Amino acid sequence: MILRKSSLALISLSMAFSVGFGGSAGLTQPATPDSVSRAIAQNELPTDWNVFETPEGAPGRRIGGGTRGTCPKSASGMIALVPENNLGLTLSNTPTFLFYVPKIDGTSPEQIEMEFLLVDESDPENVQEIYQQRVPVPTAGGTVALTLPDDENLPPLQVNQFYSWYFSLICNPKATDPSVLSLGGWIERIEPSPTLTQELEPLTSRDRLAVYERELLWFDAIGTLAQLLQENPNDPFLRQKWDALLEAVNLAEVAQAPLLNWEQEQTSIRDPQ
Repeated sequence: MILRKSSLALISLSMAFSVGFGGSAGLTQPATPDSVSRAIAQNELPTDWNVFETPEGAPGRRIGGGTRGTCPKSASGMIALVPENNLGLTLSNTPTFLFYVPKIDGTSPEQIEMEFLLVDESDPENVQEIYQQRVPVPTAGGTVALTLPDDENLPPLQVNQFYSWYFSLICNPKATDPSVLSLGGWIERIEPSPTLTQELEPLTSRDRLAVYERELLWFDAIGTLAQLLQENPNDPFLRQKWDALLEAVNLAEVAQAPLLNWEQEQTSIRDPQ
């Protein structure tokens, strides 16, 4: 099922029924290399991943709340692996998003669907759904990694612009009014300074981890670490880094969940110009 604009309203409604929305501090300015450097200077390690302010009034949620309608109670355990303010920065045009999905009991494949949606809401009069991906429901639970593809049909993420993402469990999807349980937040792509670009260029993915953490680049740090862990699941250094990163954003309870690897059905969406 591809979510259309009418479904965005359904997602927003489902989030409104949930408790404990993410931070909605007043918007100042999108992050820049200078603002990142100032934020780092003001915070001692461990890094404060919540230092950046989020768009005013926009809903955000990283942990599932009470379910409604036909959604099973076990679905409320869904968690987005993001900072507590639901906002993360990236240098990449193809960032990776990670979500913990518990084992969801009492459902058959035709009764439940999961989808990821990336939306450009910078112009309220012209909201654009730019990417959609259907996600297989894990049978035993675990952490799902979703990476934006390098696709010429997918518009590039603009620098210094917020994008909304939604990760949704859709219950009884063929019904006229399906029940939806959604997580949601923001991602912002920033332009690296020439100094940072020069620093990163010779480094391996493993060595870049410390730089990503220092520069508060959440999606680069966790996406790179997840990929390295899938390739080297028994590496004690990577496991320690994973545990520490999730503990830093108060998500230690999902650190031991398996990283799931599967073929995903993907669909790009680009609104007519």
